[in-house]
Amino acid sequence: MNNIGLIGYGNARWIAGVHYQQGLLYGNSLLPPDQQAAFHLLLRREQHDPDHYQTMQPYLQSLYALDYFPSLRPEWSNRLRYVLRKALRERKLAFPTNEFPRLLRALRIDAIFPANDLIAPRRSVRQVSWITDFQHVHLPEFFPAKEIAFRNQVFERLMRLSDTVIVSNQFSYTDAVRLYPAYAHKVALLPFTMYLDQHWSEPDVAAYRQQYGLPDKYLLFPSQFWKHKNHALLFEAIRLLRQRGVDDMVLVCTGSPHDYRAPAYFQQLQQFITNHRLDTAIRILGLLPRHDQVQLMRGAAAVVQPSLFEGWSALLEDCRSLGKRVFASDIPMHHEQLTPQTTLFDPRSAHALAECLETHWPSLTPGPDPLLEATADHTYQQRIGQFAQRFITICQSVTQRPLCNT
Repeated sequence: MNNIGLIGYGNARWIAGVHYQQGLLYGNSLLPPDQQAAFHLLLRREQHDPDHYQTMQPYLQSLYALDYFPSLRPEWSNRLRYVLRKALRERKLAFPTNEFPRLLRALRIDAIFPANDLIAPRRSVRQVSWITDFQHVHLPEFFPAKEIAFRNQVFERLMRLSDTVIVSNQFSYTDAVRLYPAYAHKVALLPFTMYLDQHWSEPDVAAYRQQYGLPDKYLLFPSQFWKHKNHALLFEAIRLLRQRGVDDMVLVCTGSPHDYRAPAYFQQLQQFITNHRLDTAIRILGLLPRHDQVQLMRGAAAVVQPSLFEGWSALLEDCRSLGKRVFASDIPMHHEQLTPQTTLFDPRSAHALAECLETHWPSLTPGPDPLLEATADHTYQQRIGQFAQRFITICQSVTQRPLCNT
């Protein structure tokens, strides 16, 4: 049995990272006992909330919230920053300790994942990193020049120092091999499956519609308001439909409103809604608990995914797992996640999206569909188990090779 140090990844600003790890842990629990890995969850005390992982406790060998430091800065810099943060935020003097190396030895960890923030030469364990995508290469207009340079620096470091680098789709795999040919042998392809609560199909969806004041029939786009997610085009399509007299279509959006690269973006979207009197056509609910989000997805007539770029769309994985009808942007990554319930549209044309929605809206019915859900749940259990199995195989493979101590 491999001992895997699962490093806390994601938080309230990027909750998908938490859901990724939940899927890995649950999938591992579905495997035969002799094929399972032992996962030890290591959370950085300052950054991660152990409550996000309460439902995963039964699937963990152990959970620790501790102090450790990112490896991109020198050790003295990390310690100084720690002391200053404690002094300013908590009005107390605290001296930092880096408990991470000691804990790795005590738990006899074979590999850590994702090693991204901790990557360093001469570690005693295998370092498995995860590059979500190379969006900055394909859509540089969404990134400040400094961040592009920083990403290039970080990704080169990950490729050089990691024992293995996981990517989530074939498009990213091709990018990694093309951009870093010297390290092509380190790249591993691992599509993921997002975790759903085991009792996701039991609640009465009507109660959640009522709780959030939603009509019986609505479209849903659950996604953080990052600019590349393309809310602006989706909102313009809704405006065009209202202009054409499609008055009964309601779009519901959930997700965090923050985009650190475009801090004014969410306010601009709100202003668009106000200027065009779309308050009844577009409902923004903010960041919801995962359970509530899943129930709203079940109840939706369809899901819309207009994103301009994805590493591996967690939303499309959810749609697959729930058996949902989905209208998705025609981008290369989405072609890897197509289901019979998927309709593609041009993500650069609001008119194309409006035409697509107008054509299909009359025939759509409110969810859920019990038959589609039952079929989807069966394949979900298989897929999430396969996700964990492939991950464990990658870790077993890397532990059989010499350590990368470049």
